[in-house]
Amino acid sequence: MEKLVVIVFPNGLQGQIWAAILRSQNLSVIWESPDVVLPQILKNLHERQALPDLLILDTRLHHLQPYRLCRWRQRHRLDTQILLVNGAQLQIIPAERQWALTQAAVDLLPRISKQALVSGAATNLRHVLDVLNVRSCNQQAMVRALLRMGLGMPAQRSHPKVSRVLKAHSYQ
Repeated sequence: MEKLVVIVFPNGLQGQIWAAILRSQNLSVIWESPDVVLPQILKNLHERQALPDLLILDTRLHHLQPYRLCRWRQRHRLDTQILLVNGAQLQIIPAERQWALTQAAVDLLPRISKQALVSGAATNLRHVLDVLNVRSCNQQAMVRALLRMGLGMPAQRSHPKVSRVLKAHSYQ
């Protein structure tokens, strides 16, 4: 059965990265506007028995009150899990993560850094796939998705001596 993930990020690079890596795993992804009224939408979807399997929400969207939304979801016993991403931080300290878990979030993950793009994307993607009980992860597809965005691994620069040697030995 295909898994549905709804992501809510400010318009920007983090949302693009998340959408790309999730879609690379053949997950259905809806990138909702940050202006969405999530409790109302979740209620409507619940009534139609069409809840997403996972909601990924950026904690920088203070007006959505992400922690309050987690508690609301738990109170209403909705079958959707909420994973929080702190799009401003490269690391999550244990106390922050524990707070998110006590507020009924399934986890709290850090942003995906451009400096450690592939490893950060792979780590966060593995967390999501675990939450969704998806065992396999196609890392090649994930890397290809990042490359299509122009976000591949930074080009390696040759050492000047190596460049001179290669140039001297090039065939013309």
